[in-house]
Amino acid sequence: MPLQLARILWLLFFTQVSALSPASKEYSPPGKLIDVGGRKLHLYCTGTGSPTVILIAGGGAFSIDWALVQPKVAQSTRVCSYDRAGLAWSDPGPADETVEQTISDLHVLLKNGGEKGPFVLVGASVGGIYIQAYQRAFPKEVAGLVFSNSSNRIGRLVNGKPGLIWELNEEQIRSTFPLTASDKGPAPTSEDDPFDRLSPDLRSVRLWLDYKLWQKWEPTKETADSTLSWRKEFLTEFAETDSRKDRPLGTLPVVVLSSDPPASESDRHSHDEAAPRLDFLSTNTLHVRATGSGHEIHLYQSDLVAKTLVQSVLAIRNGTLLPKQ
Repeated sequence: MPLQLARILWLLFFTQVSALSPASKEYSPPGKLIDVGGRKLHLYCTGTGSPTVILIAGGGAFSIDWALVQPKVAQSTRVCSYDRAGLAWSDPGPADETVEQTISDLHVLLKNGGEKGPFVLVGASVGGIYIQAYQRAFPKEVAGLVFSNSSNRIGRLVNGKPGLIWELNEEQIRSTFPLTASDKGPAPTSEDDPFDRLSPDLRSVRLWLDYKLWQKWEPTKETADSTLSWRKEFLTEFAETDSRKDRPLGTLPVVVLSSDPPASESDRHSHDEAAPRLDFLSTNTLHVRATGSGHEIHLYQSDLVAKTLVQSVLAIRNGTLLPKQ
């Protein structure tokens, strides 16, 4: 699909910017709403070819955040973005943002959506723990993993003192919930950095999605479930790298897209940060540094992300090692 045509198809879904309040206009999803067992999730797939790339956004982010990357990747292979339960056009589930529900949802979504593996899973920010958990649960479906500024330090304030969630116990984490009504803050009124890199039409859609999310969020009803689930996953991942001198994922292609340089061997077993161990998951690893990028590399440096994904897809398709920088 020509790049210009792909961009036009994106824009066809999202009409001119509304001068009214974000809630005054409804926007249809660009993809399909797929039933995953009594509720529906939004899945948007373009392009043809194998392996299929699955784009997974970070916390509180949406499928349209990949709009600068997806059309470019679709020129070379099949690529899908989607919205997790409770986000954008996707229905909420019983345990939103927990690792267990997220990977189960994605598995059913891809199956019911008719998408065929193998899959290259791309996780931005906290999406990094979801893709590793998915690979562990469904290893035969996964042809490669791509971490894009994967979550490095996630913490909570306990009695006024910050602590990393994998260093806190369950009781300490539960003590930080629920939140207070004041944590809701004012309604969003604009989409600023880094989302100002999206087209005006997409920023309008994103503001509408942000506003909808703000409207339904009730901080006084927040539970610790998702945070405890993340804690469990981080501890599992630390255990996998701590207990083995070799690479736990063998020769599985792993790409680490990061604002930082590759980690040193001395950082491999550190628990001060979660990201350094990613460089040591596989013997077939490519570290791509997005120098000067903000956290959302797919928005700050979308060309680099798209180029890296296409290079990785071609290497996997041809059965060769990932290219080195």
